Amino acid sequence: MNTLLIALLLAVAPATDAATESTTTLEQLGLHRGMDYVPVRSALLRDGWTAEPHDYEGAPPFAAFPEVDCGQGWQAVCSAGFRRGDKVLYLAMDPTDDGHLLLLGSE
Repeated sequence: MNTLLIALLLAVAPATDAATESTTTLEQLGLHRGMDYVPVRSALLRDGWTAEPHDYEGAPPFAAFPEVDCGQGWQAVCSAGFRRGDKVLYLAMDPTDDGHLLLLGSE
């Protein structure tokens, strides 16, 4: 019974290392959920992060941001990747009707 309980707890326990580290990175830069992508991107680049462009079939969804990739459909979200040394940071963003991207979170 104890083995089953431990296995269940481990299965539902949140993964804290990567998520905590990415949240800490954003917090240290004064970035938070709901911010527009432009200042988020600028802060990451100033802090030494490098944007990682996606491979596209055709043009990227946002010409000014080749690192941003967006899903399709009604509830689509966008994502972008950044690298600094051996660390990788992925951002999830919500595209707005007026062409902005709002930060949803990071990993």
